[in-house]
Amino acid sequence: MRLVYLGVFAIGLFAAGLGRIILSNGWRTFHYGVIWCAVFFTLLGIYDNRDEVHRMVAMVRGDALPSVALSNSGAEEELMRAWDGHYRADAVVNGTEIRMMVDTGASMVVLPYEQVARIGIDPTALDFSMPVMTANGRSTVAPIKLGEVRIGNIVVRDVPAAVAHPGRLQTGLLGMTFLDRLSETSFQGSRLFLRQGMIGTPARFAEVPLSR
Repeated sequence: MRLVYLGVFAIGLFAAGLGRIILSNGWRTFHYGVIWCAVFFTLLGIYDNRDEVHRMVAMVRGDALPSVALSNSGAEEELMRAWDGHYRADAVVNGTEIRMMVDTGASMVVLPYEQVARIGIDPTALDFSMPVMTANGRSTVAPIKLGEVRIGNIVVRDVPAAVAHPGRLQTGLLGMTFLDRLSETSFQGSRLFLRQGMIGTPARFAEVPLSR
């Protein structure tokens, strides 16, 4: 509500200032003001959709799309580091594509509450009884099991996962219950390589420093 009050107050100040400008300098100043407002909101919209803009620019330039699994021979996938330093992949969870962020600090795969209905899980049947420690302190999540998580050629089945409380998570986290099932996860410069060997082979994390 504080934000609403501040927004109303800011609109009032803007309207008062705009009226003063029009009365003192005429409609020409108002015309320029509209142009600058349009420029500002255009830049704001571009920033708000920066990931999509970045992907479009990469497509025009012919670059490999960042943070998207690139198909290679065999069970190996390559992710490019995004502008914010994170790695994201378009994972297929239970047959539905979901954008997820790779998080080696997460003990398990975690999905936003708002996305679970898309993968065939009834949100009303979730039991938020599993305690977890997050960056914001202690919380709880609802344990689930995913039938299949696929990234390109890599497929992991029966993946233990969890669902965050409504509004707590914006992007799904590809945590260790998925990464541990791979044979190797290695960082090389701005690339993250995921490799899947024999089933049951634990993942090996290459000792390559991740530059931010």
